[in-house]
Amino acid sequence: MITNEKQYRSTRLQVDKFRRALAALGVSSDPSLPAVLVKAQRDALESQIAELEAEAVLYDRLRSGQITHFEAEGLDELPDILIQARIARGMSQKDLAAFLGLKEQQIQRYEAERYRSASLDRLMEISDALGVQISKRAELVGNGHFESVDPAAWKAFPVAEMYKRGWFEDFSGSMADARKAAPDLLPAFLRGAQARYAPQALHRKSVRSSGQVHEAGIAAWEARVRHLADRDPRGETFDPLLISEDWLAGLVKLTLDPDGPAKTMNYLRAIGVALIVEKHLPGTLLDGAALSTFDGYAIIALTLRHDRLDNFWFTLFHELGHLKLHVGHDYAAIFDDTETPAATALEEEADLFAQEALLPAVKWNVGAARFTRNEKAVLIDAKRFRVGPAVIAGRVRREAHDYTLLRGLVGAGNVRRQFEW
Repeated sequence: MITNEKQYRSTRLQVDKFRRALAALGVSSDPSLPAVLVKAQRDALESQIAELEAEAVLYDRLRSGQITHFEAEGLDELPDILIQARIARGMSQKDLAAFLGLKEQQIQRYEAERYRSASLDRLMEISDALGVQISKRAELVGNGHFESVDPAAWKAFPVAEMYKRGWFEDFSGSMADARKAAPDLLPAFLRGAQARYAPQALHRKSVRSSGQVHEAGIAAWEARVRHLADRDPRGETFDPLLISEDWLAGLVKLTLDPDGPAKTMNYLRAIGVALIVEKHLPGTLLDGAALSTFDGYAIIALTLRHDRLDNFWFTLFHELGHLKLHVGHDYAAIFDDTETPAATALEEEADLFAQEALLPAVKWNVGAARFTRNEKAVLIDAKRFRVGPAVIAGRVRREAHDYTLLRGLVGAGNVRRQFEW
């Protein structure tokens, strides 16, 4: 089974190599060879091509979110299900390792040996992280659409991770106790965050994701964000009109300040927007979200999944675009993986809003960095356009689809530390 992009590329190269060999065999096979031997060679190549092609197609289908159900005849097939579920969630081996507090090499070893050395507790933890619900069959919780989540279906929620993060604040039992009490803990947790999960009470929501949507994970994260926002004192009631050109220009100035990310909290609070930082839950791969509240305020929540200034500023302005254009009108909440290509008009509008607010096209079109893509040009443009270098470097990388460029200018490691209290 293919477990990562490197193996996938290698498999595709092998398929091409065998196809060329098969074509050459048909054109220039040794006439002295018996026909039966030539046929055996051809059959062997065709068999290898078919086997490798099947593995590559399976990986493609998993990666694109086409597969969400996994049939198993017994527990011996659980390792393959966990590997396939990770790929279907859009998670790399590195992503999963980060959630478990392990090194990437450990996940690579686990998967290479089909989890033979993993304990039952570890297998349960990984299943929880991936949102895999196992009964008579294994099924990903989430169908690609965020419609409703029944808190009574508590097995769909990452209870272990929620417990480890201390989200059940009035609960004093062990993790095992939390699992047993989940049917009572989860509804109370969700209700306490202004969450309404009965289908008839749900407001419309949207999720921008590279894989299958982990509905329960997103619902739990949203509830946690709303809990934290309720504790954040806000002044003026939010109105989209408050996100004006002058207000945005003031926010852009903060991109020049080394402590700009931390200062955005008060800047947003002044117009009735709570800025909440909360790490995403396993399997969700969120960068941020824009949410409305039932009492007239708004929330921007960031996960800081990528600890870089360029990602922080783009995601922040992207979510502001949603607050300005979408949330409170047709949507009550929008969740984003901003590195996933925009597949809807909704996301294209928010992307364009962020780009124009941070660096309008009239400036970008005459920027030196757009063409030369080197550090000197970025610094010149940053000074000329009065915007942080990380913003320009991020724009270059994004449009070039090359995230190896300008690594020294995107502010890696300069965001999370500003929100650690």
